[in-house]
Amino acid sequence: MMEKFKSYFNLTLILILGWSFVGCQPSTKHSENNTVNEQPYILHLGQQGISDFVKYNDGQVDRQPAGAGFRELDFSPPHLGKIRIENGPNSFVIDHIFSVLGTSFNQADGIQGLDIDAGLNKDEFVSPEQAYQGYVNLMKQLNQAGWKNYFYRSDARISIKDNIKYLLEWGDIIDPNYIFNYEEWKKIVISKRNGSLGYTLYANGVILKLSIDKTNEKDGKEQYMVRYAFDTVRYNQRNLIDDAEHNIDTYKMTATELEQAFKKELVLDKKAREIDEKEAISKGYHIDENYVDPDIWPYVK
Repeated sequence: MMEKFKSYFNLTLILILGWSFVGCQPSTKHSENNTVNEQPYILHLGQQGISDFVKYNDGQVDRQPAGAGFRELDFSPPHLGKIRIENGPNSFVIDHIFSVLGTSFNQADGIQGLDIDAGLNKDEFVSPEQAYQGYVNLMKQLNQAGWKNYFYRSDARISIKDNIKYLLEWGDIIDPNYIFNYEEWKKIVISKRNGSLGYTLYANGVILKLSIDKTNEKDGKEQYMVRYAFDTVRYNQRNLIDDAEHNIDTYKMTATELEQAFKKELVLDKKAREIDEKEAISKGYHIDENYVDPDIWPYVK
């Protein structure tokens, strides 16, 4: 569970700094042109992401004393944004966007994180059936784009046969290929989880933490917010190594030192996972013995 804690802490830090940025900087609006052209903006992570933001927000950036840089795009209803997240064969389009925050903690790596708030549907309030269809469309798109469930290396590999059990206890889905039918959506997701679902997905060197949250209900109609938090696995892993090595800057390490630190982290992760899996088994969970960690070292080094 430690990986989850670190990830949530990093996301909270990003959001806190991002909200500070929003509060002290003028918003950059591009909604009218985007709506007329019906062409999505294209955003990359990495160095290309810097160029993308320069193109779309006239180069506006908030630089923090610690070296972090924040770039923002805002869209106002009814002209919400449409953005294509470019990630090779795993690229996909996000609709109904309110805001985008691009984060860079190390300028050499460009955009290391993208936090996007969007609606589940085009309209703010929709019928339960429309909300459900929005969920179905989103999950089909992610599955078609090849995004897979991702376990942090220190976490228990819970089997997909415990998908519902894990959702009810933790609020996360471990089988993104399983799409709830409408009755399950109403009974399990809406009633049991208060309209909240979470996913941790991976594709091509990028980790995506996705949440779908029911935020309001009025006159029999529902409002949902979808939050996408993209991190490069390079940033994620180097940040974990920094933490394990007591804030040693991985960018100041030699190639050999970095590889040794990475291997040390693998050992620590395995020990933590063994403890986590024993606890999970004691609670009646099954372990997926066939799960294979994606090879992230090429992105980290």
